[in-house]
Amino acid sequence: MSIELSQDLVHISENTQYNIKKEAVMKTQVSRIFLVLLSAILLLGAVSCGVEPPSGETTAAGDSSTVEQTEAETEIPAPDIEKKNYDCDFNIMYCDGIYDPNNYFPEENMTGAVLQDAAVERNVVVSEHLGVDFHLINAPDINLVNNLRASRQSGDDSYQMVMTHPYISVDAMLTEGMLLDLSEQPTINTDAPYWNGQLMEQLSIKDKMFLGYNDFSLANTWLITFNKDIHKAYQMENVYELVDNKGWTLDKMISMASVVSKDDGDGKWTSADTYGFAGFCQLPMISFMIGSDIDLIREDENGIPYVSLAAEQKEKTIALAEKMRALYLADYSFMWPVGASDSMSITDGRALFVMSPSSSLKSYLEFDVPFGILPYPLYDANQEQYRMLSWNGFLGIPCTVKNADMSAEVLELLAYHSAPVKTAFFEILLGTQIAEAPEDARMLNLIWQTQSNDVGQVFATCSNSLGALLYCMENFAQGQANYASFIEKQTYSAERAIQQMYEKIQ
Repeated sequence: MSIELSQDLVHISENTQYNIKKEAVMKTQVSRIFLVLLSAILLLGAVSCGVEPPSGETTAAGDSSTVEQTEAETEIPAPDIEKKNYDCDFNIMYCDGIYDPNNYFPEENMTGAVLQDAAVERNVVVSEHLGVDFHLINAPDINLVNNLRASRQSGDDSYQMVMTHPYISVDAMLTEGMLLDLSEQPTINTDAPYWNGQLMEQLSIKDKMFLGYNDFSLANTWLITFNKDIHKAYQMENVYELVDNKGWTLDKMISMASVVSKDDGDGKWTSADTYGFAGFCQLPMISFMIGSDIDLIREDENGIPYVSLAAEQKEKTIALAEKMRALYLADYSFMWPVGASDSMSITDGRALFVMSPSSSLKSYLEFDVPFGILPYPLYDANQEQYRMLSWNGFLGIPCTVKNADMSAEVLELLAYHSAPVKTAFFEILLGTQIAEAPEDARMLNLIWQTQSNDVGQVFATCSNSLGALLYCMENFAQGQANYASFIEKQTYSAERAIQQMYEKIQ
């Protein structure tokens, strides 16, 4: 396998693609056996949780290395895309810091790991089926939209696919017509299980889907980790059963956290002490809103967006703000603001519950601290389901492409052939804990199943006021604003900005 890394460009040589596939297939023989076992755990967990397994999660292909056998075992119809030879480069521009290129288009020396082997095999299958030569182009968030803008102005065909930031400049991509409507691409089947049509529908505007999300995307979110030793020492309730029975509510989490508080003896409350709750008081605070079923922006019956947390959800938003403020001030809680020099991780072993990014789970396994995984809690038992805020970027087709059919076919095939990659992704996040604690695999499965978008989050950069409302829980928790007056002050500008954004979209 030949890969060139030069000026943020990853190039897979067309001349060595057959060898890549042959080598990757051989290396994934053993790993597929593990994937089958993992898939069984996830399926059983999904049944016990009362949710469907994620699309593609139960599609590991045993010890078979052929595409035909994989398709038969998944029982998911293959896309009706004929084999062809476009004989061209396929440039994918991705947002730096949001995507790890080694998880999507691994370098040669990365092969041998389960996820990388699965990704290599998928990429080769798609490359050979369509005759395209993949290139990855790295761009910081603001450069990404500027590159798309420059490409449109010059009329060139620089990029055939884009992987965006979760929210920075996404509004500009839509208002300036930089992306094609995926629902108009006949090859793309958003009803297929390897596409997340629900997330895409949440962000559709005027019945158009510019932002794609499928199994090629590796999910990222904030979640709650808990220290199993502390949980056992305090003889607490079974948190997994609480989740299953909808007893895992915000008040229950706070109640459990409130009994854990221990000073190390110096009389000062720092990260060296033991707490019931800990976390960064910024990004993960946003997830408490969506976790409480509070949307920043909703649409009325005419499809016009409005600030819902200032309307029908205002009372609930203020009640949540009061809980966040009390949690921030509590002596059993250690929450640090932006710029703080002191922080805490679940791996420190001194906190019962910690707000943690899913992307860090792999690194946690290097520490000798047993931890479990939980979704953000329900606001109360009356809430119908758990909701986890998606922190993923999106897939799109630039409007400048000369061959939209080719881009759509690549997107469809990458999604369809990503089932083994997604399953391997679970293994990386949970490591050896999968065999030891299937409950955590089940919780992670539930977390992926309940991913949700908020229009206010995705299009937050269209207005400073909308951005301020997005981060309101951070300010409320730290006592930097009066809840009701802050919401009222920001609502008019935020609402007008999001409505103007909708009006500009053609």
